[in-house]
Order: sequence, then C-alpha cells, then structure tokens
Amino acid sequence: MVKLKVFLGKKVLYRAKSPKKIISFVQNPLPLQVKDSIMGLYSLSIGKLQMRNQHSGLFFRNNLFITDHIDDIERLKSPCRIDAVTIFICMGGKVNCSVNLKHYPIGSNMILVNFPDDIIQIHSAENLEAYAVLISTDFLKELEIDFRQRSDFYLDVRRNAVCQLPHAEIAALNPYYTLLCNNIGKLKAESPSIIKGIVQAFSYTVISLMRFFQKQDNNEETSETARNKQLFNKFMALVKQSRGCQRGVKYYADKLCITPNYLSGSIKDYTGKSATEWVNEYVIMEAKILLKDSDISIQQIAYRLKFPSQSSFGKYFKLQVGIGPREFRNITL
Repeated sequence: MVKLKVFLGKKVLYRAKSPKKIISFVQNPLPLQVKDSIMGLYSLSIGKLQMRNQHSGLFFRNNLFITDHIDDIERLKSPCRIDAVTIFICMGGKVNCSVNLKHYPIGSNMILVNFPDDIIQIHSAENLEAYAVLISTDFLKELEIDFRQRSDFYLDVRRNAVCQLPHAEIAALNPYYTLLCNNIGKLKAESPSIIKGIVQAFSYTVISLMRFFQKQDNNEETSETARNKQLFNKFMALVKQSRGCQRGVKYYADKLCITPNYLSGSIKDYTGKSATEWVNEYVIMEAKILLKDSDISIQQIAYRLKFPSQSSFGKYFKLQVGIGPREFRNITL
C-alpha cells in the first residue's frame, strides 16, 4: 500500500512498503500573491489602481490617489476592496453606492469613509460634484494615523459609513484637496513633506467632523430602530468576518445566540431581504473580486471560499449571477 501526504506548496512524501524507501519531491509552490488571496483578503493597491486609471486623477507614489472624476473610475463600478482608507466628499449631485452590501444614497454635503478591509461599489451617479482621497495603509502607518485607535469614530463609521455635514464644514474641507492637487502636480523638492502634512491635517479634520455629527444622527434614532440596526450590524459583521466561507444561517444564529427563524425574520423585517440573501450576496461579492482582481484559478477560488469542489462553486455562482465564473471572468477582463 502506498501512502500519500500532500501539503500545499510543501514537500510531498510517497512512502513505499519498505520503510527505508522514501521518494520525495517539492511541488511547485503557489506564488505568494496566490497564497495570500486564497487564505486571506484580496485587495487592490493604489499602485494597481494607478495602472488602470492613469488619467482619472493624481497619484503620489503608491501612497495617495486623489480625484474629482469618481464616476470615471471603472473599477469602482463593481465590488472592489482597496488597500486604503477612502474618503469621499460630495458637494453636489447624487451618487448611489454600497459598502459591504449596505446601500448609501449620497447627496450634497455628505461624506463617506471606507476602510481598507471593506468592499465598496458605485452603482450610479448623476450630476456629480465630488472628490475622493485614497490614503494607502502603508502611508497611514508612516504618518502614524490609526483610525482604529479612535474606537468611537471607527465603530460609528463601521455601522454607518456616511455622514451629513453642514455646508460650511464641507466647504472648509475643500482647500485641503486644492493644496494636494497643487503639490502633487508640481512635486518640488519640499512637496513630499508638505503632502504628508496636508494628509495628516485632512485626516484628523475628517475624524473630528464625523465623530461630532454622527453622534447627533445617532441620538435621533428610535429605540426600536436602534435594536433592529444593532442586530443587522452584528449579523453583517459576522458575515464579513467569515469572508464568504460560511453560507448557513444557523452558523450566524448560533453566534448571535438566537434561532435561525428569528434571525431571518428580523433581518427580513428590517432590510426587506432575508439573511440567506445577504449571505449569498456577500459570497458572490467576494467571488467577483477574486475573479476580477486576481490571477488565481477558479479551482483555487472555490477552495478559498470553502466550496467542496469547483463544480459546486460554479453551480452556486451561476445560480446567483446568471452566468458561470469563467464566463464572468472573461467578460470583465
């Protein structure tokens, strides 16, 4: 009897009957990018955005991307996870977007903040007058700006990514964008230091404004709305934490210490969609990101999302999307 042990990207041993006879070889290891995207989250860097959107805005190294042509960024028109904090400021017009499947209609004098591990998508825009500032995770670390350390702000934004501001406060943010445009465009010897200072001041101003005005919005909620929102937010946090790998409602109900029927009913009453529909949407969103932004095979994507086989993943994807994963990948390249 021949025994076979297989380890992904490691040594494979074939042990024959005789204990002395062992044949070994090393499989071709998966590239680091593939292993990262199979085992963890797959994110687009600002550098990759630059390769795809060279004429949509201004880039400062791989650290910063600013643009006032948000509706021209094709990659944001389908689910996308970016390795950056995205700050979107709307001065006029309308844009319909979603963060982690939660839809946000954004209009004049509104601001949206999206964190690096969140999934954002722009569905439509109309007469849009807005700009966006994307700050890479590495640049934030270099500037010693950690949004998570400001726990009240971080948790409020995770629950509600959008905040309405007075017009005067929105107008007060605009000079930061102008200064960034001027300094990135000229890039003189002293520009990098100036850019860092502007980004720091802009980031702390956004944190301060959202902390203040989101608290006012939260105080206006009724207790029933707050309870429904709390259950939904906890549920979606678990869905996001599972990274599309848990598709049964019972798993989430057990985590929340409630029955599956109660969870499904409550989510349906609050959002109009069942818990299963939310889970399916998130799984498909993760799958689309991997199909669109990575080079890993469909079999590896099925493995990443913990489907028993490529075939079962293909059937699941086609049932939700209407076409198979291979066809989806081909038409979006």
